[in-house]
Amino acid sequence: MRLTPLAWGTATVTALTLTAPATAHAAPAPTQTKITGLRVATDATRHLSLSGRLTTASGTSAGAGRQIIVETADAAHGHWFTYAKPLVTKADGTFKTDARHTSAHYLHGYFRVRFAGAPGLAATRSGDVRDRRIATRVTGWKVSTTHPRRGSTFTVRGYLQEKPGTTWKGLKGRRVSIEYCIKGGDCLNDLSLWHGLSNHKSDTKGYFSTRIRVAAKAKPIYLAYTFYGDSTHYVTWLVKPVLISPR
Repeated sequence: MRLTPLAWGTATVTALTLTAPATAHAAPAPTQTKITGLRVATDATRHLSLSGRLTTASGTSAGAGRQIIVETADAAHGHWFTYAKPLVTKADGTFKTDARHTSAHYLHGYFRVRFAGAPGLAATRSGDVRDRRIATRVTGWKVSTTHPRRGSTFTVRGYLQEKPGTTWKGLKGRRVSIEYCIKGGDCLNDLSLWHGLSNHKSDTKGYFSTRIRVAAKAKPIYLAYTFYGDSTHYVTWLVKPVLISPR
């Protein structure tokens, strides 16, 4: 029997329907993850200690060998820097930096970590954690003369400051060490050649000043200051020492 166009179309649709492949099963959703217990600490010389744990949403370990990327922003919370070497989780999901070989990129900045995901595990990122140690600096550093007479005195002074927020202010009651290195040694690279001249405490506004006596046989020296920091402040020092040439 000859089929009408309508009947032929119906038969064709039926045949196509019968031969269509079965729908593929959707892949299971990856397990959600999270960062817990993120802690950040620094010492006065910028060594960084950062630790935390990568877990599933239910709190179980996400396993060993997961790469954790560390990021940090400046105190203004505007410029993010990524550390080149990621951290790696242990079997219990914990991770941490080696403070001996890791330093804070920004002073008094922010830190966060992220996990880019893995087969069966979703990506995640922590919240931001602030480094509570405060940046310091000395401004107004001045030496009264760089050619003092032997047997006389000269004065050095400066203004010790801290930056607990967005502005600098005087840091009172902290000792600033005035130090020297005899000219001729490798003063820029060998710290053992430096010796203390005085250890003066900053006043209520952060200013410090001290008078130094020049010995009768004094040799040329390089002079610098160092504030060694404390439990809440970073160290700061004079990058370019001043040459004192007695006459």
